[in-house]
Amino acid sequence: MLPSSKQRYFFIGSLSGVLANVLLGFSSVFWRYIGSLSAVELVAYRVYLSLLTVFLILCACKGVGRFFAQLNIRLLFVHALAALLLAVNWGVFIWASIHGRVLESSFGYLVAPIISIAVGVVLYKEPVTICKVVAVVIMVISVLWLLVLNDELVVKVYLTIGMSWGGYSCLKKMTSLNVFNGLFLESSVLAFFYTLILLYSDLSMAIPEDFGLERTILVFSCGVVSIVPLALFSLSAKRLTMTSMGLLQFVLPVTQFFVAAVIYRQEFSTAVLCVLLVVISGLALVVLEPFVKNRFSRKRGQYGA
Repeated sequence: MLPSSKQRYFFIGSLSGVLANVLLGFSSVFWRYIGSLSAVELVAYRVYLSLLTVFLILCACKGVGRFFAQLNIRLLFVHALAALLLAVNWGVFIWASIHGRVLESSFGYLVAPIISIAVGVVLYKEPVTICKVVAVVIMVISVLWLLVLNDELVVKVYLTIGMSWGGYSCLKKMTSLNVFNGLFLESSVLAFFYTLILLYSDLSMAIPEDFGLERTILVFSCGVVSIVPLALFSLSAKRLTMTSMGLLQFVLPVTQFFVAAVIYRQEFSTAVLCVLLVVISGLALVVLEPFVKNRFSRKRGQYGA
Protein backbone atom coordinates (compact mmCIF):
# COMPACT_ATOMS: atom_id res chain seq x y z
CA MET A 1 0.00 0.00 0.00
CA LEU A 2 1.34 3.44 -0.93
CA PRO A 3 2.03 5.85 1.97
CA SER A 4 -0.36 8.75 2.42
CA SER A 5 0.67 12.29 1.54
CA LYS A 6 0.93 13.07 5.27
CA GLN A 7 3.30 10.16 5.78
CA ARG A 8 5.45 11.24 2.81
CA TYR A 9 5.47 14.80 4.17
CA PHE A 10 6.73 13.56 7.55
CA PHE A 11 9.23 11.15 5.97
CA ILE A 12 10.81 13.86 3.80
CA GLY A 13 11.05 16.19 6.80
CA SER A 14 12.65 13.52 8.99
CA LEU A 15 15.08 12.43 6.26
CA SER A 16 16.10 16.06 5.65
CA GLY A 17 16.77 16.63 9.36
CA VAL A 18 18.82 13.44 9.72
CA LEU A 19 20.87 14.21 6.59
CA ALA A 20 21.55 17.77 7.78
CA ASN A 21 22.93 16.53 11.11
CA VAL A 22 24.95 13.71 9.55
CA LEU A 23 26.51 16.07 7.00
CA LEU A 24 27.45 18.52 9.74
CA GLY A 25 28.91 15.71 11.84
CA PHE A 26 31.05 14.30 9.04
CA SER A 27 32.13 17.77 7.88
CA SER A 28 34.92 17.51 10.48
CA VAL A 29 36.73 15.22 8.05
CA PHE A 30 36.33 17.83 5.29
CA TRP A 31 37.89 20.60 7.40
CA ARG A 32 40.74 18.37 8.55
CA TYR A 33 41.62 17.44 4.98
CA ILE A 34 42.12 21.10 4.04
CA GLY A 35 43.57 21.95 7.45
CA SER A 36 46.88 23.26 6.08
CA LEU A 37 45.10 26.60 6.18
CA SER A 38 44.42 28.03 9.63
CA ALA A 39 40.96 27.96 11.19
CA VAL A 40 40.73 31.77 10.86
CA GLU A 41 41.49 31.60 7.12
CA LEU A 42 39.01 28.76 6.58
CA VAL A 43 36.29 30.73 8.38
CA ALA A 44 37.05 33.65 6.04
CA TYR A 45 36.57 31.42 2.98
CA ARG A 46 33.44 29.97 4.55
CA VAL A 47 31.99 33.46 5.16
CA TYR A 48 32.67 34.89 1.69
CA LEU A 49 31.66 31.77 -0.21
CA SER A 50 28.52 31.32 1.93
CA LEU A 51 27.60 34.93 1.15
CA LEU A 52 28.10 34.32 -2.57
CA THR A 53 26.14 31.05 -2.49
CA VAL A 54 23.17 32.49 -0.61
CA PHE A 55 23.14 35.61 -2.79
CA LEU A 56 22.93 33.43 -5.91
CA ILE A 57 20.09 31.42 -4.32
CA LEU A 58 18.18 34.62 -3.49
CA CYS A 59 18.71 35.91 -7.02
CA ALA A 60 17.47 32.63 -8.49
CA CYS A 61 14.37 32.77 -6.26
CA LYS A 62 13.93 36.53 -6.86
CA GLY A 63 14.10 37.07 -3.12
CA VAL A 64 16.59 39.97 -2.90
CA GLY A 65 13.85 42.60 -3.08
CA ARG A 66 11.78 40.86 -0.39
CA PHE A 67 14.87 40.65 1.82
CA PHE A 68 15.49 44.41 1.77
CA ALA A 69 11.77 45.08 2.23
CA GLN A 70 11.81 43.06 5.49
CA LEU A 71 15.05 44.51 6.86
CA ASN A 72 14.93 46.80 9.91
CA ILE A 73 17.23 47.87 12.76
CA ARG A 74 16.00 45.17 15.15
CA LEU A 75 16.62 42.36 12.66
CA LEU A 76 20.03 43.80 11.83
CA PHE A 77 20.99 43.85 15.52
CA VAL A 78 19.71 40.31 16.19
CA HIS A 79 21.48 38.83 13.17
CA ALA A 80 24.68 40.78 13.86
CA LEU A 81 24.87 39.12 17.29
CA ALA A 82 23.98 35.78 15.72
CA ALA A 83 26.71 36.28 13.12
CA LEU A 84 29.36 36.83 15.79
CA LEU A 85 28.30 33.67 17.64
CA LEU A 86 28.24 31.75 14.37
CA ALA A 87 31.78 32.91 13.54
CA VAL A 88 33.00 31.76 16.96
CA ASN A 89 31.23 28.41 16.54
CA TRP A 90 32.61 27.89 13.04
CA GLY A 91 36.13 28.84 14.10
CA VAL A 92 36.30 26.56 17.13
CA PHE A 93 34.57 23.69 15.29
CA ILE A 94 37.07 23.92 12.43
CA TRP A 95 40.00 24.16 14.88
CA ALA A 96 38.74 21.07 16.74
CA SER A 97 38.34 19.22 13.42
CA ILE A 98 41.87 20.08 12.30
CA HIS A 99 43.49 19.21 15.63
CA GLY A 100 41.62 15.97 16.29
CA ARG A 101 39.42 17.23 19.15
CA VAL A 102 36.12 16.02 17.66
CA LEU A 103 34.93 14.44 20.91
CA GLU A 104 34.89 17.95 22.37
CA SER A 105 32.65 19.05 19.48
CA SER A 106 30.30 16.20 20.28
CA PHE A 107 30.00 17.35 23.90
CA GLY A 108 29.62 20.96 22.76
CA TYR A 109 26.54 20.17 20.70
CA LEU A 110 25.12 18.32 23.70
CA VAL A 111 25.75 21.33 25.97
CA ALA A 112 23.93 23.68 23.55
CA PRO A 113 20.41 22.30 24.23
CA ILE A 114 20.95 22.85 27.97
CA ILE A 115 21.39 26.55 27.23
CA SER A 116 18.31 26.54 25.00
CA ILE A 117 16.23 24.93 27.76
CA ALA A 118 17.44 27.49 30.32
CA VAL A 119 16.71 30.42 27.98
CA GLY A 120 13.29 28.97 27.17
CA VAL A 121 12.38 28.83 30.86
CA VAL A 122 13.82 32.25 31.81
CA LEU A 123 13.00 34.41 28.77
CA TYR A 124 10.12 32.63 27.05
CA LYS A 125 8.42 31.49 30.29
CA GLU A 126 8.13 27.92 29.09
CA PRO A 127 6.55 25.62 31.71
CA VAL A 128 8.92 24.07 34.25
CA THR A 129 8.28 20.38 34.90
CA ILE A 130 9.87 17.93 37.29
CA CYS A 131 11.35 15.94 34.40
CA LYS A 132 12.88 19.06 32.90
CA VAL A 133 14.38 20.17 36.22
CA VAL A 134 15.82 16.73 36.98
CA ALA A 135 17.24 16.38 33.47
CA VAL A 136 18.88 19.81 33.47
CA VAL A 137 20.37 19.29 36.96
CA ILE A 138 21.83 15.93 35.94
CA MET A 139 23.29 17.36 32.72
CA VAL A 140 24.77 20.42 34.45
CA ILE A 141 26.39 18.26 37.16
CA SER A 142 27.87 16.02 34.44
CA VAL A 143 29.28 18.96 32.49
CA LEU A 144 30.69 20.51 35.69
CA TRP A 145 32.31 17.17 36.56
CA LEU A 146 34.11 17.23 33.22
CA LEU A 147 35.05 20.85 33.80
CA VAL A 148 36.50 20.40 37.30
CA LEU A 149 37.67 16.81 37.67
CA ASN A 150 38.55 15.59 34.18
CA ASP A 151 41.61 16.59 32.15
CA GLU A 152 41.07 14.37 29.10
CA LEU A 153 39.07 16.93 27.12
CA VAL A 154 39.90 20.49 26.16
CA VAL A 155 37.24 22.19 28.25
CA LYS A 156 37.25 25.55 26.49
CA VAL A 157 36.52 23.84 23.16
CA TYR A 158 33.26 22.12 24.10
CA LEU A 159 32.08 24.98 26.31
CA THR A 160 32.69 27.53 23.54
CA ILE A 161 30.96 25.36 20.93
CA GLY A 162 28.04 24.67 23.28
CA MET A 163 27.55 28.27 24.40
CA SER A 164 27.96 29.79 20.92
CA TRP A 165 25.60 27.29 19.23
CA GLY A 166 23.09 27.50 22.09
CA GLY A 167 23.12 31.30 21.93
CA TYR A 168 22.86 31.26 18.14
CA SER A 169 19.86 28.91 18.26
CA CYS A 170 18.11 31.19 20.77
CA LEU A 171 18.71 34.29 18.67
CA LYS A 172 17.26 32.54 15.62
CA LYS A 173 13.96 32.29 17.52
CA MET A 174 13.83 36.09 17.64
CA THR A 175 13.81 36.65 13.88
CA SER A 176 11.10 36.66 11.25
CA LEU A 177 13.54 36.06 8.37
CA ASN A 178 13.67 32.67 6.69
CA VAL A 179 16.84 30.60 6.69
CA PHE A 180 18.32 32.01 3.45
CA ASN A 181 17.51 35.64 4.24
CA GLY A 182 18.87 35.21 7.76
CA LEU A 183 22.05 33.54 6.56
CA PHE A 184 22.50 36.21 3.88
CA LEU A 185 22.31 38.95 6.51
CA GLU A 186 24.65 37.10 8.88
CA SER A 187 27.14 36.36 6.09
CA SER A 188 27.01 40.04 5.03
CA VAL A 189 27.83 41.18 8.56
CA LEU A 190 30.70 38.71 8.87
CA ALA A 191 32.01 39.59 5.40
CA PHE A 192 32.07 43.28 6.41
CA PHE A 193 34.11 42.60 9.56
CA TYR A 194 36.41 40.11 7.83
CA THR A 195 37.10 42.68 5.09
CA LEU A 196 38.19 45.18 7.76
CA ILE A 197 40.40 42.53 9.35
CA LEU A 198 42.00 41.66 6.00
CA LEU A 199 42.63 45.33 5.24
CA TYR A 200 44.16 46.23 8.61
CA SER A 201 45.99 43.04 9.64
CA ASP A 202 48.53 40.53 8.35
CA LEU A 203 45.85 37.88 7.80
CA SER A 204 46.06 36.37 4.34
CA MET A 205 43.71 34.10 2.39
CA ALA A 206 46.45 32.96 0.03
CA ILE A 207 46.38 29.24 -0.76
CA PRO A 208 49.81 27.54 -0.45
CA GLU A 209 51.49 26.66 -3.75
CA ASP A 210 51.79 22.99 -2.76
CA PHE A 211 48.12 22.72 -1.80
CA GLY A 212 47.17 20.83 -4.96
CA LEU A 213 44.17 21.15 -7.27
CA GLU A 214 41.91 18.78 -5.31
CA ARG A 215 42.22 20.59 -1.99
CA THR A 216 41.98 23.98 -3.71
CA ILE A 217 38.66 22.94 -5.21
CA LEU A 218 37.51 21.77 -1.78
CA VAL A 219 38.38 25.15 -0.26
CA PHE A 220 36.19 26.89 -2.84
CA SER A 221 33.34 24.49 -2.04
CA CYS A 222 33.11 25.81 1.56
CA GLY A 223 29.98 27.78 0.70
CA VAL A 224 28.11 24.73 -0.54
CA VAL A 225 29.30 22.69 2.46
CA SER A 226 27.83 25.37 4.73
CA ILE A 227 24.57 26.02 2.86
CA VAL A 228 23.38 22.47 2.07
CA PRO A 229 22.89 21.38 5.73
CA LEU A 230 21.12 24.67 6.53
CA ALA A 231 18.79 24.22 3.57
CA LEU A 232 17.99 20.68 4.76
CA PHE A 233 17.35 22.04 8.27
CA SER A 234 14.94 24.59 6.82
CA LEU A 235 13.04 21.91 4.90
CA SER A 236 12.89 19.72 8.00
CA ALA A 237 11.71 22.56 10.26
CA LYS A 238 8.79 23.34 7.96
CA ARG A 239 7.58 19.73 7.93
CA LEU A 240 8.14 18.54 11.51
CA THR A 241 6.82 19.52 14.93
CA MET A 242 9.16 21.02 17.54
CA THR A 243 9.12 17.71 19.42
CA SER A 244 10.20 15.78 16.32
CA MET A 245 12.91 18.35 15.66
CA GLY A 246 14.05 17.91 19.25
CA LEU A 247 14.58 14.20 18.69
CA LEU A 248 16.88 14.99 15.76
CA GLN A 249 19.26 17.01 17.96
CA PHE A 250 20.85 13.73 19.06
CA VAL A 251 22.02 12.88 15.53
CA LEU A 252 24.78 15.52 15.32
CA PRO A 253 26.62 14.75 18.60
CA VAL A 254 26.27 10.99 18.06
CA THR A 255 27.68 11.40 14.52
CA GLN A 256 30.52 13.49 15.93
CA PHE A 257 31.20 10.82 18.57
CA PHE A 258 31.38 8.18 15.81
CA VAL A 259 33.80 10.35 13.80
CA ALA A 260 35.96 10.94 16.90
CA ALA A 261 36.12 7.27 17.87
CA VAL A 262 36.30 5.55 14.47
CA ILE A 263 37.90 8.01 12.04
CA TYR A 264 40.07 10.17 14.30
CA ARG A 265 40.81 7.38 16.82
CA GLN A 266 40.54 9.93 19.61
CA GLU A 267 41.07 8.19 22.95
CA PHE A 268 38.68 8.62 25.86
CA SER A 269 38.04 6.92 29.18
CA THR A 270 35.01 5.01 30.40
CA ALA A 271 34.19 7.98 32.63
CA VAL A 272 33.94 10.32 29.64
CA LEU A 273 31.70 7.82 27.83
CA CYS A 274 29.46 7.57 30.90
CA VAL A 275 29.11 11.36 31.07
CA LEU A 276 28.20 11.41 27.37
CA LEU A 277 25.51 8.79 27.93
CA VAL A 278 24.18 10.66 31.00
CA VAL A 279 23.85 13.92 29.03
CA ILE A 280 22.15 12.12 26.13
CA SER A 281 19.77 10.45 28.62
CA GLY A 282 18.96 13.84 30.18
CA LEU A 283 18.12 15.32 26.79
CA ALA A 284 16.03 12.26 25.94
CA LEU A 285 14.09 12.77 29.17
CA VAL A 286 13.26 16.36 28.20
CA VAL A 287 12.35 15.56 24.59
CA LEU A 288 10.31 12.43 25.30
CA GLU A 289 8.42 13.86 28.29
CA PRO A 290 5.45 15.08 26.15
CA PHE A 291 5.11 11.62 24.57
CA VAL A 292 5.08 9.95 27.98
CA LYS A 293 2.52 12.41 29.37
CA ASN A 294 0.21 11.98 26.38
CA ARG A 295 0.49 8.20 26.63
CA PHE A 296 -0.46 8.19 30.32
CA SER A 297 -3.26 10.68 29.72
CA ARG A 298 -4.80 8.45 27.03
CA LYS A 299 -4.51 5.41 29.26
CA ARG A 300 -6.18 7.19 32.18
CA GLY A 301 -8.91 8.34 29.82
CA GLN A 302 -9.52 4.78 28.62
CA TYR A 303 -9.67 3.37 32.12
CA GLY A 304 -11.89 6.24 33.24
CA ALA A 305 -14.25 5.55 30.39
